[in-house]
Amino acid sequence: MKPFAIRNGGWACAAHLPTTLALVLVVAASVFVAPATAQDREQPGGTLIGTVTSEGGQPLGQADVHVPALGRQALTDARGSFRMTNVQPRTVRVRFDRIGYESAVREVTVSAGEVTRVEVTMQTRPIEREEIVVTGTPSAANPMETTQDVDAVAAPELARSRSASLGKVLEEQVPGVANISTGSQAGKPVLRGLSGTRVRTLQNGIAQDFFQYGVRHATPTSLAQVERVEVVRGASSILYGSDALGGAVNMITKDLPSAPEGQTRIGGDVEGQFFSNNEERAGLVDLHAAGDRFGARAGVEVRKGDDLKTPEAPTFFRDDPRTGVGGDPKYAGEVPFTNFEQWSVYGQAGLRGDFGKAELFMNHWSNRQNFLLPMGGPVGSEDNPPVGLGQELGQTNVALSGNLASGGVVLKPTLSFQRATRQAATPGATFEADPDFPVDLAKNSYTARFELLHPTVASLDGTLGAEVNYQDTEQRGPVELEPSSEILNAAVFAFEELGLGDLTLSAGVRLDVRDQEAVPNDRTTDPELLESTFTEVSGGLGFNYELVDGLALAGNANSGFRAPAIFELYANGVHGGVAAFQRGSPELDSERSFSGDLALRARTGRVSGKVTGYVNQIQDFVFLENTGERRESDGLPIFSSGQTDATIRGVEGNVEVSTFGGIDVGGSFSFLDHEGDGLSDPEGGDEDGPLPLIPADRLSGFVRATASALGPLSSPRLRFDVRHGFSKDAAGRIEPFSQFDDLPFGTASTDAYTLFDVEGSATLEMGEVPVSLSLAVENLSDEVYRQFLDTYKGYALSPGRNVKLTVSAPFHVLR
Repeated sequence: MKPFAIRNGGWACAAHLPTTLALVLVVAASVFVAPATAQDREQPGGTLIGTVTSEGGQPLGQADVHVPALGRQALTDARGSFRMTNVQPRTVRVRFDRIGYESAVREVTVSAGEVTRVEVTMQTRPIEREEIVVTGTPSAANPMETTQDVDAVAAPELARSRSASLGKVLEEQVPGVANISTGSQAGKPVLRGLSGTRVRTLQNGIAQDFFQYGVRHATPTSLAQVERVEVVRGASSILYGSDALGGAVNMITKDLPSAPEGQTRIGGDVEGQFFSNNEERAGLVDLHAAGDRFGARAGVEVRKGDDLKTPEAPTFFRDDPRTGVGGDPKYAGEVPFTNFEQWSVYGQAGLRGDFGKAELFMNHWSNRQNFLLPMGGPVGSEDNPPVGLGQELGQTNVALSGNLASGGVVLKPTLSFQRATRQAATPGATFEADPDFPVDLAKNSYTARFELLHPTVASLDGTLGAEVNYQDTEQRGPVELEPSSEILNAAVFAFEELGLGDLTLSAGVRLDVRDQEAVPNDRTTDPELLESTFTEVSGGLGFNYELVDGLALAGNANSGFRAPAIFELYANGVHGGVAAFQRGSPELDSERSFSGDLALRARTGRVSGKVTGYVNQIQDFVFLENTGERRESDGLPIFSSGQTDATIRGVEGNVEVSTFGGIDVGGSFSFLDHEGDGLSDPEGGDEDGPLPLIPADRLSGFVRATASALGPLSSPRLRFDVRHGFSKDAAGRIEPFSQFDDLPFGTASTDAYTLFDVEGSATLEMGEVPVSLSLAVENLSDEVYRQFLDTYKGYALSPGRNVKLTVSAPFHVLR
């Protein structure tokens, strides 16, 4: 028996639905009843007022003032002034945002019946950036002061780097994060060597349930609806349960719109993007309206990308190809069947007041894409043309949530419904032909989550919570890549922080009881193997010690878990995207992680950065191995699930130094070491072998020039980046696409490469409308290379030069 884990015959999911529904009703009642209750109790609040100005002393209207812990928001008027009444008495962090300026954060204490004033001067220099994070912490906090390792990508950075690939955006913006890419439309983030079902993707703290085990599948969320993205490295099972073994990525949607007190605001944002590499076009329209207590928003984003382009290079189809490991690619230049179409819509409406906030959010995301497969001949061949495969993915979310404050207590109830679909055609059938889908899966997911932030007691702040999640997956096609199944997960958790002057201590614990049940298939003739229960306890301890002003030492020790996915247990079908037959192992145990990290963080007037070392030992690490067998019917290789004990060690860091004259320099690095017990060493040594899907070591640097203004342009910026990826060998038969090291074209192992990027951005003040402009060139030298986590590396190069243009502007009417 593993520590903290029990595995036995399961409960019947239906038997626990009354409990689930009861909790759902409690949460729903909390959302609607608590506001009235809070108002009925005569708990006098305080008043928060202030003024926001620029560095030159000019008042800044249309600046957002946000109190994340209380769900309160205000907007400055033409004089730069704002006012919030009936604010719950407590110490809170207030964030100030405006287009063209860096976010500012102030900590204030609001007292009952009193007026608290805060004056803020917003800076334009990026080194001054501050942020508030709410992911992986008991309450809203500054990343410099948290015990957990958390980074935030705020709205300005998202606007400049937004694309269809979440992994690519985070790789560019968060040091240490890598990206598993498939063309320009699919990118999965990698945190400290872990990805897929080991990194929890969240929306406003609610886990997103989709078919994330697919290496080539996009995360089903448009960043158009997102205000910021927060990334927690290290085991986050304390707050987010199974699948947060390696960390969490929380996409926090845009706040309810607000208006200055006594006014109505109607407006919106428009944005357009163009990417030269694949002629990708994107358009966004976001409309909103707000009054004193009501806010509503609706938006739509459409993206369409053609085939990506790599640098021109010799291909395998020439008379004298370069073969073997690192051999010539099959395809270079314009790569066929790498196009996609994507669209998303979202809407929200809610009420705010002295009780806090209650909100309804809905969105739908749809992605149609083609994959280029390894079989097939050269472009233009009539007898043996290239082969593509079409796929359609969809995700719908409906969430009712509240942020309710009363008597020093903040209550956060959430009800969520999600529906995810995944459909894949047969090789040779693209999405434009509206094909049949032999792989056809649909998943419904229902979540009720309840968090309570209690008042500060003897310097102790914290969160208590409960969560129930029910998933119902239906296999609708003839290919049983994943059978129909039901999952019920119930959890309770607590996470507390104790402030002792310069020292902050944290501790958390979570209990999960998870039942999984699948329908029979020819891999599971024993009915007992179709039901399993995992009872898991996750825990963690952390500290943050301020050595001197602007320098802190932080560390964590965590234990997390991941229950094996239904796919890993019971898969029994052809996975066309990886050209293999995949089968599960019904007797897999849950993974158990024991991890620790130690970080040195710095933030002074001119220096910002951190260095973190970590180690993660994972018991019963699940991997997918090429067995070396092939199916007689079609010759496809057979992949099967297995387990071993694994260790990942690494060090990552970044630094940014502001010199004189508006010149900033900096860089980042990430180095990992990893092995799995008993895995074969591809180099033939006696050591344990490497793990799959681990990014290559990386090193990067940048030089950035900024100014307060340049004529009509505010915050002009010019940035030059250099990125170096080290060479890396594939992990033998457990590495996806490892077979390309044994084929006469392409590669699974990759050589070192160096890329250069340049970007210019500024805000053009056109009256009261700030227009944001960004022009960037990626892979400036059109370098020929293969990135290790690029799933096309086996038969195509990684993307060539790409010119990216982004233009966005807000508009508003006050009355």
